[in-house]
Amino acid sequence: MLKTAASLRINDLALAVHGSASCTVVEMHETLSAHADRFQRQVEWVAKRFALITPELFARAVETRTPTWPGPKPAVLFTFDDGRESNYLIAAPILESLGARGIFFVVPQFIGLEGNAAKDFYYSKIDIRNIVSAEARQDEIWKPMMPRQLADLARRGHWIGNHTLSHANLLRLPAPECEREIRASSEQIALWTGKAVDAFAWAYSWDAISRGSWEAIKQAHRLCFSPCPGTVRLASDSPDLIWRTEIESYYSPAEYQFMYSGLVDPIWARKRRKLRQMLRGTS
Repeated sequence: MLKTAASLRINDLALAVHGSASCTVVEMHETLSAHADRFQRQVEWVAKRFALITPELFARAVETRTPTWPGPKPAVLFTFDDGRESNYLIAAPILESLGARGIFFVVPQFIGLEGNAAKDFYYSKIDIRNIVSAEARQDEIWKPMMPRQLADLARRGHWIGNHTLSHANLLRLPAPECEREIRASSEQIALWTGKAVDAFAWAYSWDAISRGSWEAIKQAHRLCFSPCPGTVRLASDSPDLIWRTEIESYYSPAEYQFMYSGLVDPIWARKRRKLRQMLRGTS
C-alpha cells in the first residue's frame, strides 16, 4: 500500500490540500547513530515540502488560530519522547542545521541515570515493547540525557517538555498521584533548565488519560499534546488537545512520506472525536 501510494503520487496529492493553516506534529522516540543518515534525509525531504518551525511559533499559531510562518506551506514541528541521549546527540544538531527547533518531552526520574539503573528503568518503565531494531548500538537505546544536556538544549532554543515524572499511565493513578506526576515533574525540569515548562505530552496510548488529569495538565502548562495521530488544523484545534503523529527516524521513505501526507488521518478520526468528547464531557 505504501509503495503504491508513492508510485501513484497519492502522497503528493494529499500534501497539496494541507494548506498553510495546518501543522503536522511529529512524535519521535530514539534517534540512534545507526539511523542518523536516514533521519537527515527525512528532515531534508520534509524541509522541501513544509515549513520547519520552532515550538514558540507553533504555540502562537494554535493560540491565535493563525499561521505564524511565512509562505503557503503547511508546517511541521518535531517532538521527541522520554529524554534519550540520542535525541541530544543526533536529532537536535540535524534540526538546528535546517533552522528548526523541537520539543523534548522528558521523564525526570529517567534523566541522569547511568549503567544498569538507566537500563532497568528504561525497559521496565519506557520501552516495555522492546521493539528497537537489532542493528542499533545497545547502550544508545536506553541511555538518558543528563540535566546539563537538557539545560543546553533549552539555551539553544529547544523546549523541554513534561512527559510525567516516571512515565506513568495517568488513567490508572488516583488523583493525588496524578497531580504529583504532573506537577513535580514540571518543577524538576524547570530547576534544570531555568525556564517554565510550557508543554506536556502524556505517555502510552491515545486514551491513557482521565478528565481530571487533563484538567491538572491544562492548569500547569500552555500546551497539551496527545499520542493520537492527526493533522493540527489551526481553525478548529485547541492548544489543550494537540494531535501528534508517530513518525520514527528509521522509517523508510515510503513509510514516512505516507505518514506526512496525512492519509492516515481518517483512520484515527473516530478516536480523535471520542477523545474530545471524553475530556470535554460532551456527547
